[in-house]
Amino acid sequence: MMEELRAEAGSLPLWMLAEVLDAEDELGSFRSEFHFPKGKEVTYLCGNSLGLQPKRIRDAVNADLDRWAKFGVEGHFLEEEPGVPWWTIEDICKKDLASVVGARAEEVAVMNSLTVNLHLLLAAFYAPTEDSYEIVIEAHAFPSDEYAVQSVVEKHGLDASMAVVRLDATNTADLCAQIRERGSKVAVVLIAPLQYYTGTLYNIRDIVVAARSIGAVAGFDLAHAVGNVEVNLHDDDADFACWCSYKYLNAGPGAIGGAFVHAKYVEDETFPAKQALRGWWGNKRETRFDMKPTFDPLPGVAGLQLSNPPTLPVLALREALSLTAEAGLPRLRRKSIKLTAYLELLLREALGDTFSMLTPSNPDERGAQLSLLFVNHDVDAIFEGLRRRHVFVDVRRPDVIRVAPAPLYNSFKDVSRFVTHLKDAIAELE
Repeated sequence: MMEELRAEAGSLPLWMLAEVLDAEDELGSFRSEFHFPKGKEVTYLCGNSLGLQPKRIRDAVNADLDRWAKFGVEGHFLEEEPGVPWWTIEDICKKDLASVVGARAEEVAVMNSLTVNLHLLLAAFYAPTEDSYEIVIEAHAFPSDEYAVQSVVEKHGLDASMAVVRLDATNTADLCAQIRERGSKVAVVLIAPLQYYTGTLYNIRDIVVAARSIGAVAGFDLAHAVGNVEVNLHDDDADFACWCSYKYLNAGPGAIGGAFVHAKYVEDETFPAKQALRGWWGNKRETRFDMKPTFDPLPGVAGLQLSNPPTLPVLALREALSLTAEAGLPRLRRKSIKLTAYLELLLREALGDTFSMLTPSNPDERGAQLSLLFVNHDVDAIFEGLRRRHVFVDVRRPDVIRVAPAPLYNSFKDVSRFVTHLKDAIAELE
């Protein structure tokens, strides 16, 4: 892709190619659907931490507030406007959400936050025995994943230093080889297919096959993958997955998350498993309001629901998902590959060996994020220099800056302007 961009630039300076690429961008109109932070020529490249606010969310949230004001408790069931009935409100997101993660509607649930869902899923799927008790995660996993797996193994009376195994792999083949080497001691493989720190993209299907070969369950943390790369959880035969909705799905800070459990467990009357945690919203709808002490679970992931979902975040998610659905993940992915290729090309031309990349150069092995390593410069000073220039990225100490052009609202000019500002911020330190 970088060579294609060089060819397209021709005799033009590379930074001027941004105008040409933006003119060709079939998703360019979506930029106007978002609020950008106020400031002089803001450059927002932080969708990997928090996506921008879609303008259409405000009306949907206000309509729900009007419903509450007009109907009070009867808003749960009344079909009339404004807003939508609350007692089945999680259904309004299922179709678009299932499409984003490559699942069937009955395989997904809108509920909780990512880490709460991870605890629920691990409680249901982790059943250690004397011979099979390890949980495998990737090295440098997001801390919340670390805490969740540590707590679940300790709850079972195991030593986390023995039962939690961290695999350090730079690509899918290496990761899968290490999974197979662990053998039948592994009970659960839990991997973030798009690694939050390095930006490395692993192949879900290959990980599932590796896990199956040693008799392990395969689960995934899609926090950085959902809405960023194309995912096919059903066809890839993942057992479970969970994600947040505030990064590339743009549903707001602390937005309601989602969970997936494969359809084979919907058909399994023993699931949710006995060790799964329980709450009244996991009851079948026809018995939910009978208020009986006996749990009568919905099949599959729906049986893991605990409480009625907060309506305002669900409506925000619906509106945010509608933008992703309109753009379409294949088109988003094509633009993302071009955006990161242009970013890498400009960085290498402008900065030379001032930096190195933790993220693979192969576009098939990364998403929208590039993790830039600065071993000879103070990243906090660089970060502060970028902030003074109204540039939004994030820093991962001691020496990494993560840059994530989101294809739904970022332009090629954003990328070009960022590299100029980064070069100037570094020059100030020399």
